[in-house]
Amino acid sequence: MNDVEDLLNINDRIQQVRSDRDQLASKLQNLRQSMASNDTEVARSELIAQEIIDTGSDARGIERLRAKYGNLQVLDKLEKVVVQRTQLQASIDQLNGLDHRLDELTQQPLAQFCLDDIEILNAKLRDAFATVPQRACTDSQRAAYGNLESNVIAKYNKLLQKLAINWSDSFDQELLEAQWDTSKFVSPSVNLVEHLRETSAKLYRLSQLYLPLEQGTQSNANVNHRSCSTNGQGHILWNFKSMANNFNVRFTYHFHATSSKIETYFQFLNDYLTENLYKCINIFHCDSRGLTKQIIHEQFINYVLQPIRDKVKSTLFQNDLKTLIVLISQILATDKNLLTSFHYHGLGLVSLISDEIWEKWINYEVETANRQFINITKNPEDFPKSSLNFVKLINKIYDYLEPFYNLDFDLLIRYKLMTCSLIFMNLTSSYLDYILTVDSLNQTRTKEQELYQTMAKLQHVNLVYKKIRFLSSNFIFIQLTDVVNNTESKKYNSLFQNVENDYEKAMNADMQNSIVHRIQKLLKETLRNYFKISTWSTLETPIDENDGAATVLSAELVNSMNVLTRLINKLDSLDIPLAISLKVKNELLNIIVNYFTESILKLNKFNRDGLNQFLHDFESLRSILSLPSHATNYKCMSLHELINILKLKYDPNNQQFLDPEYIKTGDFTFLKEIYSIKYLKDTKIQDALYRIIYGNIV
Repeated sequence: MNDVEDLLNINDRIQQVRSDRDQLASKLQNLRQSMASNDTEVARSELIAQEIIDTGSDARGIERLRAKYGNLQVLDKLEKVVVQRTQLQASIDQLNGLDHRLDELTQQPLAQFCLDDIEILNAKLRDAFATVPQRACTDSQRAAYGNLESNVIAKYNKLLQKLAINWSDSFDQELLEAQWDTSKFVSPSVNLVEHLRETSAKLYRLSQLYLPLEQGTQSNANVNHRSCSTNGQGHILWNFKSMANNFNVRFTYHFHATSSKIETYFQFLNDYLTENLYKCINIFHCDSRGLTKQIIHEQFINYVLQPIRDKVKSTLFQNDLKTLIVLISQILATDKNLLTSFHYHGLGLVSLISDEIWEKWINYEVETANRQFINITKNPEDFPKSSLNFVKLINKIYDYLEPFYNLDFDLLIRYKLMTCSLIFMNLTSSYLDYILTVDSLNQTRTKEQELYQTMAKLQHVNLVYKKIRFLSSNFIFIQLTDVVNNTESKKYNSLFQNVENDYEKAMNADMQNSIVHRIQKLLKETLRNYFKISTWSTLETPIDENDGAATVLSAELVNSMNVLTRLINKLDSLDIPLAISLKVKNELLNIIVNYFTESILKLNKFNRDGLNQFLHDFESLRSILSLPSHATNYKCMSLHELINILKLKYDPNNQQFLDPEYIKTGDFTFLKEIYSIKYLKDTKIQDALYRIIYGNIV
């Protein structure tokens, strides 16, 4: 207590303490009761658990427990486990019975079997597999069932195989004796054909009854799906094996010796299929038994290929590179032939080739292509026909590789990309390098010969460029471009995109500019005497009575006309892009305008005849370029307008434009309207007017 106030309230404080004590006592009592209740519940749970262990191993025991303790969650779970275990045991008992039955059937003579016996046995096995619970109780129970199941399937398939071998051996002999695949089988009896068809259908059905070892606990629907498989993968289709036996016998007879050329194997195959494929379909197809024409078409080829596959496998193990190359070439051609001629879409011979052998083949083809390229380009004297020879080489390589490209086999994508990169892209890049560096001229060359060589290079590059563009549009290269774009997140228009860009740069920049520069030098050389003319102000030339224009070419320009005509004719004869040809001519026109303006017009005085002669000479030279009439050249139009301004000297009606004060203003809007000036700049107009008043136009 701290003060008198606390002392006066002491009764209230005592009452508060008593209340707190009573509440604490109540809480302690509740806690003791709760702990006693928990102990009772634990004891009860332990009792129930022990009773479940003692009596919950079957459905009846679980029902007694449910009646005594109610619907406990643990009892529901336990019931599911018991049901699964019971089902599994029933399946094991059923399989044990079938296992004993298989042991008995194995001892039975094969002659006593019929197809119905196997179908009944197959149905019982599938029923047994279908009743197995999806989740077993324990791993040991599942393992026990799995071992028994595998054992039963193995025994069943072994019995089926023994029966199939017995029946197919007899069928093999019947087919050999019938000679169905020879010209002797022309008008067979109806009974014989029906017998062969029926036997084939029976063997086919027997093949369908095969059970895969991974049967497991698949559903009945899955079992049916797999047992009816007709793709020949994982088990033998015995009827087709027998159908192909005649070919196998013939093939072995003809090619038992190793001295036969590889090509003859595949030619023999082609001839046999050509003669017998559709005959086989007509004889053996039986839609009611599942042997459709499509199935016979695909599987007959598949089984006829088997001895070829065996021969290919043995040959692939040889270390002789030449033999391997020939073999792969034949494999590619054969798979293409099977696809295009016989419409076979099954597994081809190319699937037998390993990665190691593909690497060897590609290395060989790359070396061969490079060697042929060197032969085309090693001699500078062969430059004139190099592009034609190179395109022939590209066509030859592509035709050779086309069967390889046509094979729809995902594992080959990598090797297709390698051939594109190492052969086509590499060779086209190498050819451009060759063109840019080759020099086929001798030491006594002329400048005109050097120009023609550059023109020829442009034509060669364009020819190969067009071939590259054509290649890039082929389906295989479009497909490979998509593959690269998808795997590398790129947006290439073509795998040849960089090569195409290099070719375009070489043509549009390097060679185009070089041609313009070389023609400019030749033209300048021929214009040397023309530049020396100094009589423009005293000329008296014949004029056209209709328009007052000069009609005779200056004698000093004749040689230039002849040279330019010859060069332009050569340019026009080239197989080059029209755009490049027009750009060259347009640049030449700019050069000609510059020569006439800077080297003649600005350096001489002119009278009216002189201006007319100047314009006539210019137009004569310009016309040789044969530029389209609709094409507009700024410099050319400006030169024409400049001449019109200079001729103002002789226009008595517009002499006001020659007033020095007017010229000094630099505002020539009205003058432009009168003379229709569109291109000539005001500074050029001003300069021309000053030339007139300063006496340069007389």
